[in-house]
Parts: sequence; C-alpha cells; structure tokens
Amino acid sequence: MAAHMKKTEWDNIPEWAIYALEYGTEEDGSLNEEERAMIDKFVGTHFPKGYTMSVDWNACNEFDRYPAFGEPCKTCKVLFVSP
Repeated sequence: MAAHMKKTEWDNIPEWAIYALEYGTEEDGSLNEEERAMIDKFVGTHFPKGYTMSVDWNACNEFDRYPAFGEPCKTCKVLFVSP
C-alpha cells in the first residue's frame, strides 16, 4: 500500500459518467465519442496515476448548471483516492 494517498472530493460529477469512471469508458456502451473524450480528459488531468472512487448517492444534485465536465445535468458527490 502506498504511504501517502491523496483524497479529492468532487461534488459535481455527472451521474451519466459514474459507471464509466468506475469501470472504464470502453465498458460503457451508452457513451458517445464526445462523452468518452470528456471523461478521459478529466481522468488524465486529475488522476494520471489512477484512482479508486466512492459515490455518495445521498448527495446528488438533480440539476447542476456547472458539472465537472459536460452539459448541465444531475451530479453526485464522489470521493477519489489516488496515489
């Protein structure tokens, strides 16, 4: 186990992207190329060395005008832990 893990909490992760963030964009057949690119850019920018994540399903916003990426949509709070 790494000696130091960084915890980063985002309260505006698009709900539509959560499955792909957990299992990879290749596993989510419902995404189009633009959505895959947004997720890959988010991960590459913020978590280039990988991460694990935990979703707080009780902390979702039904309509967020400023999600972490993409168009306004439902968002959830997600805790990312990275090396």
